[in-house]
Amino acid sequence: MVLAGCADDGSGSAAGSAPSPAQPTPSTTQPPSTTPPATESPAPAETGPAEPAVPAALPASRPAVVEIESLGVRREVIDLGLTGDGSMEVPQGPDPIGWYDQSPTPGESGPSVLAGHLTWNGTDGVFRHLDQLAEGDEVVVTREDGTVARFAVTHVDQYAKDAFPTARVYANTPGPELRLITCAGDLEPESGDYSDNVVVYARLLPG
Repeated sequence: MVLAGCADDGSGSAAGSAPSPAQPTPSTTQPPSTTPPATESPAPAETGPAEPAVPAALPASRPAVVEIESLGVRREVIDLGLTGDGSMEVPQGPDPIGWYDQSPTPGESGPSVLAGHLTWNGTDGVFRHLDQLAEGDEVVVTREDGTVARFAVTHVDQYAKDAFPTARVYANTPGPELRLITCAGDLEPESGDYSDNVVVYARLLPG
């Protein structure tokens, strides 16, 4: 799949050594005649914080509403499929948030993809301030089965569209995650498209 691009007028197309041999086992040696002096046990090595446990995945259910309280965003969700050239569709208009329907539903295992516009015909789009999200900010998805999936932002990245890391963004993940995508960078006069994409990475919270 090619990643979503967002022209300001909404016409943008969607934007993808060998191990060493084992050493021979040493032969048994005669034990020492005297007991060697005791030595202090080495201090345990310091380790970083443990990775959080992966929450249990939810069954499939289409997203109905997305709320991002820190941005003042609450929108119903539309479906986005593929265009004839294999690129992802883009929402029509500044307000909708689109769910890429070839990705997992939010809460299922894997990266669920949501897209929205930065601008539309000179007006602010729903994801105009997406790049202002920070680690720990929550994205809440109400699903059609009535369940609510809460995600916490882990990081935000910006990529040039001509160097977009498709595998990193869309690769399978060990647990339920979200990818929120919009445009960024410079608006190119000839194409009316933006040069970059912003991608927000988020993980499902327990409970």
